Amino acid sequence: MEVLKRVLVKSLILLFVVGVMAGGAAAYQGQRQSTAGYTVDAYLKLLLEDNSSRAWSFVDRSDDVLTEAEFAEAAEGKKYGIYASYEAEELEKRRDNDGNEYTDFHVKFYDAANELKAEEDLTAKKQSNRRLGIFDVWKVLGDHCLVRDFRITVPAGSVVYLNSEKADVSWMTREENSPAEVYTIPRLLPDNINLTIRHPVLESVNTVFNSADGPLDYSTSMELKDSAQGECKELGVSVLKNLLSASVKQQAGAVDDSLEACRQKAESFVRRQGNRFNAEGSTFVSMAASAFAAEFGDPEYSKEDGSIRLEMKLSYHYRLKKDVTTQSEDQFNEDGTPVETVETVADTGNSTGTFVMSYTDGAWKVADLDLPVIS
Repeated sequence: MEVLKRVLVKSLILLFVVGVMAGGAAAYQGQRQSTAGYTVDAYLKLLLEDNSSRAWSFVDRSDDVLTEAEFAEAAEGKKYGIYASYEAEELEKRRDNDGNEYTDFHVKFYDAANELKAEEDLTAKKQSNRRLGIFDVWKVLGDHCLVRDFRITVPAGSVVYLNSEKADVSWMTREENSPAEVYTIPRLLPDNINLTIRHPVLESVNTVFNSADGPLDYSTSMELKDSAQGECKELGVSVLKNLLSASVKQQAGAVDDSLEACRQKAESFVRRQGNRFNAEGSTFVSMAASAFAAEFGDPEYSKEDGSIRLEMKLSYHYRLKKDVTTQSEDQFNEDGTPVETVETVADTGNSTGTFVMSYTDGAWKVADLDLPVIS
């Protein structure tokens, strides 16, 4: 009987020790799993295994940033499975204004040769619930899989569409007088995206880009529309005809406000051309300009006023009629003055002027001009 008691006591003691050890091990394990670092390690291992379905269980869902399907698509787009290993460095513990606790990490991904291939920042957030009522629970913010703050630079005045949806204008910034606008898109899935850029005077862009490939810049690569070339030509022809008409009347002050940017040059042309039209010994009869043809340079983007500038060479054919008076060398009037003969002479030829056209505030204007005088 005494032996049985001793065995029973020893058994109880052994069970107590085992229970204490098991409880301690469980407590240790629970404590270890209650850290942000443990959660991030478990999460990253699953990403490298291309196991996005299990990795989703470690993702915080309090902000509804991503659905499970979007997370799977984003994780696949980031191609974590091509990496062999990673290093996660804890950066900062912080708390927001609502009392939520976060831990930020910087992660480096390596290939099988231990060569650094990619880097990424991610954040773990402490959850409001606790495991077994005593252990902290951490989840990873899944938006690290998204492409953040993707930049698309376009000519000022453009409208941008992503997958047929108009880009939010709140994403757009533009420095004063800048010829370009920058759309900074907060979040994109790492995937192929349909991009459309429309502009009033530039050819549209319709393309597909991968958001994981880096920023896009279309600020200087879009070509001028045929319709815009037609508008420039029409304006140039109108200006030229008006200046020739003012020259006939020798009215330099007739230059209108549309040429304010180059008023002095326009008035100088009117004076010089008017003097040629009404040269001594001849009387102006008529002037006709026709067969207009325009040749355009590449669009340029002015940082001075944010306008699109374009050089246009405007060629035309002219026909000039004038009455030329000549005096006879052997015939004289009764008063002894030489007999004068008036003959209408027509001169024809071709000339080319250069205009600098400026598109700003939704309209074309003439920013500069160089018109040779017709003899």
